Amino acid sequence: MSKSIQNILVVGAGLMGSGIAQVFAANGYKTTVADLKQEFVDKAMKKIDSDIAEMKEEGLADDAYGAAVKENLTGILNSQIPEVAGQMDLVVEVIFENKDAKKELYQTLSDNCKEDCIFASNTSGMDIFSLTDDFMKRPERMIITHWFNPPHLMKLVEVVKGPKTSDETAETIRALLEKCGKEPAVLNKFMPGFIVNRMATAICRELYYMVEQGWASPQDLENAMKNTNGLRWGFEGPLGLWDFVGLNIPATVAADVIPTLCSGGNNIPYVDRLIAEGKTGVRAGEGGLGKYPADIDAFIRKRNKRILTMYKVLEGFAKEDEQE
Repeated sequence: MSKSIQNILVVGAGLMGSGIAQVFAANGYKTTVADLKQEFVDKAMKKIDSDIAEMKEEGLADDAYGAAVKENLTGILNSQIPEVAGQMDLVVEVIFENKDAKKELYQTLSDNCKEDCIFASNTSGMDIFSLTDDFMKRPERMIITHWFNPPHLMKLVEVVKGPKTSDETAETIRALLEKCGKEPAVLNKFMPGFIVNRMATAICRELYYMVEQGWASPQDLENAMKNTNGLRWGFEGPLGLWDFVGLNIPATVAADVIPTLCSGGNNIPYVDRLIAEGKTGVRAGEGGLGKYPADIDAFIRKRNKRILTMYKVLEGFAKEDEQE
C-alpha cells in the first residue's frame, strides 16, 4: 500500500530541480523549491515560466497547466528548510554531486522531517544509501529518483531501491510518478549507472573503440545509430527489437560479435585524450563529433525544440497503444 503525498520539497533549483518542481506543481501537488540564494530561486521561476510558454506554443500545455504551477509552487531559501521540513511528505534532493554537501543536507532533513517523510535523491550515480546510513533515522524511506533533462518533458524516471528501502516507499514513488505522467523504471538494488548510463557507457565505449581502431569515423558511427536505433527506440527498445527479429538470429550474430567487443580497462582512452585536449563537448565548443556553434544557448534551444517535437510523436504512439 502506498502512502498519500500532498506536500513536496525540491532542494536545488537548477535546471533539473526547477523542472522537477514544475512537474509536481502542474499535477496539483503543493511544491516548494529551495536553493542557497534568492537569485537562484528567481532564476528557476523565470525558467519555469519560459518552459511553460514553450509548451503552450507547442500545444503541450494550456492556461490551466500554467495556473496550477503558479498556485502550487513556492520558492524559499535553504536556510528556511528547517521551518517547512515538518510539513513535507516527500523531499527530492537535486543538489550538486558533492558527498559532504549531500550529507549535511540529509542530516538536516533527518532531524527536521516527520517520520513518514520520503527522501528521494536525483543523484546520477552516487551511493546515497551508504552515505546516509550512519545517521538516517528511517532508511526504509530513502530512495533514488533519477530524472532526465529536461525533466518536464522526459518521461523516464529511474527509481532505485537501497538495501533498506521498503516496498511501500517504492510503490508510493512509482504511483506518484505515474500520476504525473512519467514512466518509472524500478531497480531493486543500487548499481553504478543504473539503467540508462550503464547502457550509454557500453555503447559509447564500443563506438569510441571502433574509432580508435580506425574502423569508422565518429560522424559515421553517430549517423549509423541515429538512422537505425534512433528511428526505432521511441516505440521499440533493443529487447523488443530482438523479439521482433526472432531471438535465434541476434543470438547467432552475437556469438561472432561478443569476442571482438572492447572489454579492457576502466576507462575509454579515446575520450581521455579528448578531455586532455579540452574537447569536452558542446560547452567547450568541440567534442568527439567535432566543433560546435559558439552560440550555446541557440544550440540548446534547437535541441530542446527537437525534444518537444519527438515528445509529441511519442505521445501519439502512446494514445494509439491505449486504443488497442
